[in-house]
Amino acid sequence: MFMFVGTTEAASLLNISAQRVRVLIKEGRIQGARKINGRTWVIPLYKGMPRISSRKRGPKPNWHSYRHCGKNTIHFDRNSIATNKKEKNTDLDVMSVKRGSKNLAKGHEIEIHGPCKIVYRPEKPHSCGATVWIETLATATVFNFDGKIERVNTMWIWEEEEMWKIKKKNIEQLIQEVS
Repeated sequence: MFMFVGTTEAASLLNISAQRVRVLIKEGRIQGARKINGRTWVIPLYKGMPRISSRKRGPKPNWHSYRHCGKNTIHFDRNSIATNKKEKNTDLDVMSVKRGSKNLAKGHEIEIHGPCKIVYRPEKPHSCGATVWIETLATATVFNFDGKIERVNTMWIWEEEEMWKIKKKNIEQLIQEVS
């Protein structure tokens, strides 16, 4: 199954500007890029990155295939968990959603609206020092003990509601064109 992203998400993955991605699409260098609904670009991901054709002239591109911080990462705060257990206090937020080093939301419950991946990497911890975290490009809803609900924006081109607006036939044609 293919995953598709928009120009902003592709730019984040490639560590270039969204305008540059649109130029590459116009030049026909991003493989499988298609326009849907007459105005929205969808770009297929191959092994987590868009495929870009090389040029005949000019400097070599410097796309980065490393783990990019554009993904939402969900962290668990061990200190808050220990404090809650020790003091019998359940009011401290123990989970946070971050994109890179920026903290987007904190809470005690998180609902992920799409695919995600649990990562355990003790030999190469996350930038914050965590060895276990969850990565996702999907929208996440964060629930707080104060009754506050925050929605961390999606990095995908489609949210669940948008997926049903596009006819199934169009999606199947898109997949056939890409493969």
